[in-house]
Amino acid sequence: MDRVLRIFKIPPQIIFTIVPLGLIIMGDSILYVILPSNYEFFKINSFLGVDSGFWIGFILSINRFVRIFSNVFSVKIIKILGLRNSMFVATFAGSLSTLGYGLFKGVLLIVLMRIIWGFSYSIFRLSYYLKVYSYEITNYGRHIGFCLSIQRLGSFIAVTLGVYISVKYGYFNVLLLLSLLLIPALFIVYNIKEININSITKPSLSWNLLYIDQIKDIRKNILIISFFKFSSSFTSNGLAIATITPFLISINKNTFSYESIIILAGIVVGFRWLADIMFGLIFGTLSDKFGRKSNIIISAITMLISIIIAVSNISFYVSVFCIILMFFISVSLETSLDALIGETAPEKEKSSIISRYSTWQDLGAAFGPILGFVIGSYFGISYGYIFSIILIFISLYLYLKVFKITTSLNN
Repeated sequence: MDRVLRIFKIPPQIIFTIVPLGLIIMGDSILYVILPSNYEFFKINSFLGVDSGFWIGFILSINRFVRIFSNVFSVKIIKILGLRNSMFVATFAGSLSTLGYGLFKGVLLIVLMRIIWGFSYSIFRLSYYLKVYSYEITNYGRHIGFCLSIQRLGSFIAVTLGVYISVKYGYFNVLLLLSLLLIPALFIVYNIKEININSITKPSLSWNLLYIDQIKDIRKNILIISFFKFSSSFTSNGLAIATITPFLISINKNTFSYESIIILAGIVVGFRWLADIMFGLIFGTLSDKFGRKSNIIISAITMLISIIIAVSNISFYVSVFCIILMFFISVSLETSLDALIGETAPEKEKSSIISRYSTWQDLGAAFGPILGFVIGSYFGISYGYIFSIILIFISLYLYLKVFKITTSLNN
């Protein structure tokens, strides 16, 4: 790891800012695996006349909807407390939510823990974005890619090693163990240096997702980048992860058993995490070297082709390969978009714009599963993917209208 950091020249301050999130996010990630199949442990039963199945989905998605508000509110927190103290708050809160999953039972208390995690993650994410954007603009892609890799590495460890430990030693014990990651995380946070938050923050907060507080040209550019982020997140972080099992079942022509499809679906989703871990840093570095805008266009076109071939069901194996390819290419698209939004946002507006841009991402990931299953229930699960094709195509069309392809990093 030391050698990788030297090769890619990752500043220690960025490492100190992202590693605590990589540790604390494990409690959130493991919940996606153990809650749906072990909801009795959490006492998630019928509540307010609504079936437990609804509440399981609600619990796993409420943290994203909370971030519609907490993303912008986190700007205020960092401005008042400073970056390091805000990270201390996020670390304590995130660890508390993980411990709460083990200690508390029932829908209301678990929902409360998810709300706390939603606020915690907003602070974590804004903090590492602001730290990355405090360095040279020509390294945005590399640094964002590194942060994405570390974050996903934590999630991957949780859903593999963490799940194994939970099966062997019990759910409470693994949640307690993950909450104790608070200790090393706090030591790391202590090393974080402050940034001049006032130089990148306006006195007043804006909650408007259409950026009407920005001048026309900047507003148009930022809105298109944000919508592109929504479309990508809708597809790769929401729709494909949530619906991969029914999608594989729908294209399976009695080739595999139901149990085999379930296992294969888990492997395919695992590639989503591996893509971030293995290629976040690489794709980010390529974005720095060859330019954001051309990289975005190539990535989006490749994603479109991959999804179109996947839903065409030419072959079961081809469809599976194309979904995995789409996961990998989405890493390239999203790291380039993250770097481009940092370049496009005016210096004084960075924190406000990044917080709202993050909300577009969260909305995409939240609505992906919802619309995917709604569309699937009426027309078939493949039509959810067709809807994602339309979203990405519209995003690419708008992007091509506004941005010109250039090899210059600063244009």
